[in-house]
Amino acid sequence: MPSLSRTWPRRAVAALMLAIAGALCAAALSSAWSVLPASASARPEGATVAQPETKWDPIPYDARRKRQMANYSHRHYGDRTWRLEDPQAVVLHYTATSTYPPVFNAFAANAPSLGEAPGTCAQFVVDKDGTIYQLTRLYVRCRHTVGLNHVAIGVEMVQEELGTRNGSDQAILGRLPQVRAAAHLVAWLKTRYGIPMTDVIGHAMANGSHLFKDLEGWRNDHVDWRPADVRDFRDRVATVIHRG
Repeated sequence: MPSLSRTWPRRAVAALMLAIAGALCAAALSSAWSVLPASASARPEGATVAQPETKWDPIPYDARRKRQMANYSHRHYGDRTWRLEDPQAVVLHYTATSTYPPVFNAFAANAPSLGEAPGTCAQFVVDKDGTIYQLTRLYVRCRHTVGLNHVAIGVEMVQEELGTRNGSDQAILGRLPQVRAAAHLVAWLKTRYGIPMTDVIGHAMANGSHLFKDLEGWRNDHVDWRPADVRDFRDRVATVIHRG
């Protein structure tokens, strides 16, 4: 094979070498990016997540219950309304039941809780098989967390109380259909409303939230979803968001 330096002008040889070097660098960078974890490549500003499939299963929320919620809100938050105008947090719960129907029945009954009406409820319940039930519209306040009902959406996950420090949390995290559905749901809510990841919290963390407010001096005593387990769950939410 003849020498390039003898058959081509020197400038042409130099240009060819630069082109080859550029192509090799581009290929190397492309290969490097392809093996980076999803978390290393940021999603575009304002990234959204598709709404997960949900089953609409509304509890009764008539004019009487709306009045009760408005009065409760006035006593505890200082604003007389039943509407959730600006969701700023998501609170994770588990149901302390083995199936979904008792949860629906308890929320639908509207029985007073801690001596006050309305009864408890949450906007969503995620069953063990990954089915997501929506029990109220997103603009409706539910009593699920003392001090945060005026700013938070509640997500219940069907799970028995196992009696250990975080056994129930861990059972949910190990049940893939359920935890994947819940992470997808929370990722959608987070991106829809611009909720910071630090405001995706467990019920056990509510008293320490910067959003906490209760004019009657009430506090939460629940132990569901401790900080370490919430951090694990947040990682799963972040993965859903990065994947889009």
